[in-house]
Amino acid sequence: MGARKGLLSAGWLLLTVPVSASAGSGAPVDCAPAALRHELLQRRDGDQAARNALTASPESKVALDKVLDIDADNAKFMRGVVGSCGWPKRSAIGEEAAKAAWLLTQHADMDPQYQASAAQQMKQAVLADEADGRQLASLVDRNRRLTDQAQVYGMQYFRNGQGVVEFYDIVTPTKLDERRQEIGLESFYCWAQRVSSSTGTAALVWPEDVLFQPSSCPAD
Repeated sequence: MGARKGLLSAGWLLLTVPVSASAGSGAPVDCAPAALRHELLQRRDGDQAARNALTASPESKVALDKVLDIDADNAKFMRGVVGSCGWPKRSAIGEEAAKAAWLLTQHADMDPQYQASAAQQMKQAVLADEADGRQLASLVDRNRRLTDQAQVYGMQYFRNGQGVVEFYDIVTPTKLDERRQEIGLESFYCWAQRVSSSTGTAALVWPEDVLFQPSSCPAD
């Protein structure tokens, strides 16, 4: 794997700090849907407020430390949630809180082991239509980039020095569309078109060994 480049993180700031592999799950978690929904949304709001403050004052050590502290606390909380309750089902807590659970897990970069184990449970929820496939793919590929592994779903990309879009390495690229289809994602061809459009119709390098299969793409 080549040198790590900056991760694209769905518009949210990416920060990493080391954490002990034995980090605990924190206080007991109330798995009752109403209580879990309330806690997830409250923590999401705190996460976003801290990131907005850091964006407004990017040189502020106080703002940075606040984000790191919130991320570490949320990672412990989410480890407890997944350990005690399983991955939160959107039919129980609602779409907004389910997305919040994913967001807090996305930001648990200091605990990649938790992210990987949470992704396994989230995949089962996706297969049961209880979680969002694109969110799962983003989590899996983000975690694998952090741990210097080839991505699974082809979600992570960067723009090279010429402004051309390139995708990070993909594991077993000939099977990429099969994996994407399994969790309800559009074809990689359609995803690549979406990426190109989102970057101002930038040219892109087609990943090596990924099958080029033009298809009709769904609207946003």
